[in-house]
Amino acid sequence: MLHERGYMHAIKTVGKSGQISLGKALARMEFIVEQLPDGDIMLKRAVVMPVNERWLHEPAMKEKLARVEEWMRQNPPRDTDLEALASKLVGGA
Repeated sequence: MLHERGYMHAIKTVGKSGQISLGKALARMEFIVEQLPDGDIMLKRAVVMPVNERWLHEPAMKEKLARVEEWMRQNPPRDTDLEALASKLVGGA
């Protein structure tokens, strides 16, 4: 049932196995399950990231990545003149 504020209300029954079906639209999504002090349970959609990739989301790294993206916008890729490059390497220029 659609609530006047735009969110859904539904009544679900916990089955014999202790599970609740949320429907195919939510299949394969990950959730944080919070059991509140009053016994209510809250599900929050979540994105799980590997521990060894957390550093990519730290503020300092986000700043660096933003600077890199800006540099890439200002310096689009272009073809390299391989002959000119080779002559610089051979000629020691």
